Amino acid sequence: MKDNPYKNKINPKMKALIIILVLFIIGIIVGLIISNIGIILIKQTAEDLGIDIGGAAEQRLIRGYIWLVTIICIDAILLISLLWIYFDTYRKTKSSFILGLNFFIGILLIKSILSIAYLFTLFNDSIRLLPSVLITLGTSGFGALGFFINIFEIIAISILLYLSME
Repeated sequence: MKDNPYKNKINPKMKALIIILVLFIIGIIVGLIISNIGIILIKQTAEDLGIDIGGAAEQRLIRGYIWLVTIICIDAILLISLLWIYFDTYRKTKSSFILGLNFFIGILLIKSILSIAYLFTLFNDSIRLLPSVLITLGTSGFGALGFFINIFEIIAISILLYLSME
């Protein structure tokens, strides 16, 4: 039986880019699921307090929450894949440097997971505040800094992941 002629036809660099793209898509899907669960719980809190989340400022706040959680989930998925690669490398080499990288990436992953919990608590507690404070948070570009910080982290992790897959 002949070998598959299409086997190993994909350039390793292209394969790495495809894997990173797939990880981005998985991160977006996971982020949307988690953020929608969080929004349901936040809206339930608002209903329990008799606050209407229907205004434009409140909707901006909710969209900001969805974006932030989705970006953090992309970050977490990339970190999980990077951790997987370095764990496999450590298993083969037993290098203390790779072990240190595993701890470093593990700590970044824990930070990402705790960031999602922190965002939920922050947004949920902001609903409990006076509606005027909620409107102020929704109109002040709240969360934009966190969004850009996580975007830069995703870029850095994507570069590291790409280089690690070569």
